[in-house]
Amino acid sequence: MLSRIFGLVRDILFAQLFGTSLAADAFNLAYRLPTFLRRVFGEGVMNAAFIPTFTQHRIDQGEEESSRLASQVFWALSILLGGAVLLAMVAAPWLVALFARGWAGEPEKLALTTHITRLIFPYVFLVGLAVLVMGMLFARRRFLAASLSSTIFSLGWVAGAVVALTFAEETGPRLDYYCYGLLAGSLGQFLVQLPALRNAGITLTRWRGPRMPELRIIGNLMLPGIAGLAVVQINSLADTIFATLLPTGAVTALSLGNRVMLLPLAIFATAVSSAALPALSNQVHTDGPVRAKASVSFSLRFLLFFLIPSTVGLWLLARPIIRLLFLRGEFDEESLTMTAAALGFYAIGLIAFGCLKAVAPYFFSMRDTRTPVVAGAVAMVVNIIMNAALYKPMGVTGLALATSVAGFVNLALLLAILARRHGWLESPVALPAVRMSLAALFMVPAIQWISPLLEPAPGSGTPAQLAHVGGTIGAGLLAYGAASLIVARDVTREVFASLFGRALSRR
Repeated sequence: MLSRIFGLVRDILFAQLFGTSLAADAFNLAYRLPTFLRRVFGEGVMNAAFIPTFTQHRIDQGEEESSRLASQVFWALSILLGGAVLLAMVAAPWLVALFARGWAGEPEKLALTTHITRLIFPYVFLVGLAVLVMGMLFARRRFLAASLSSTIFSLGWVAGAVVALTFAEETGPRLDYYCYGLLAGSLGQFLVQLPALRNAGITLTRWRGPRMPELRIIGNLMLPGIAGLAVVQINSLADTIFATLLPTGAVTALSLGNRVMLLPLAIFATAVSSAALPALSNQVHTDGPVRAKASVSFSLRFLLFFLIPSTVGLWLLARPIIRLLFLRGEFDEESLTMTAAALGFYAIGLIAFGCLKAVAPYFFSMRDTRTPVVAGAVAMVVNIIMNAALYKPMGVTGLALATSVAGFVNLALLLAILARRHGWLESPVALPAVRMSLAALFMVPAIQWISPLLEPAPGSGTPAQLAHVGGTIGAGLLAYGAASLIVARDVTREVFASLFGRALSRR
């Protein structure tokens, strides 16, 4: 949770520093390129291939051999990421020109984006290794240090933003300080986990070459996984490429709108996804797919209970939320309008994005990294076609809508494939989802009634805006909570029993 709070503070400071200016667009495009590499080779596919293999190796071979496997995977990823980072830094001008198609006639923008790309690309190496270590700790059921590491990453980045805001007045130095904060946070995220890794019994010994058969297993699992996660990231890149064809500020508006949409996803879905893969891997190897499917069903109900009302709230309150968070400094009314529009249409896909984090780990736990490639490829095609059709008539809202629709296509395909191969989920999801949706409808009149009463006067400060947004959200949640106790009582009890059970287990 601390990591998410600091991440939000970072975005607030970024908007204050750069708004939706040329410099903001340049940074967001530059950041998208190393993030593509990080998510494909680092945090996503490596852990999807590593955790099930590591879990099985530990069961079959014991602690010492599993520690040796973890060490060799660490060094193999170091070599892979290090080479990729060096190559990308050399090729930065060509990469920027390839993805910033709409900036072909703006050499200043291209030069600034290239500079930022080269400056921040090393963070991929540090974060990729940090997330692999996080996966090792999750597999050993060590969650504290892994969770703390994400907070350190965000805190370092916030520190860079504070330095930029305090000591720099020109855009160039501000961007540099902001990027240095990103690098410092990445290094801290990696280093803070090393003591916990040693305490978990995993020692990073020297590289012995690719001789362990498990390395080949992980490599074979990674290949389709790379394709699958590349498909997901190409969706994001496609949005950015089309955004460069729109007026200045579109790239940043999409980025900020997407990040605000991801806040409820990060709070609920990411935690479920991070813990799900190790648990599902154990269940598949010990109890078979039946228990694993039951876990997926519960995860979906748990997520839907929170994500359905989050979707309604973000759609209805997009503009007040963006005004509260970002309307200061370089972020003006035009920036507000673009970003709020993007947030509203991204919110449509929130349910799909969250549920994917519960369904995809099931396939990974079965060592099936190919199926998500198929579903993701279809979703990618849908996204690109819709981007091409909608970016001119709808602008940023069309790009956000395309991403949301593609998310539902991806989810529907994965659920259909799961049902065809392994049977329907062990406990119901569709009917509880309908009931939770009915409960969420009660939020609409509650929000529409209370929002005008709390609407702040023009020019009001942050306290008045906070009272408006907080009071309106509170009214909506009260309406949803009361309605869910009537129309979705079983799911409500199940979710609260799970939450209180976890809270008690921590004492």
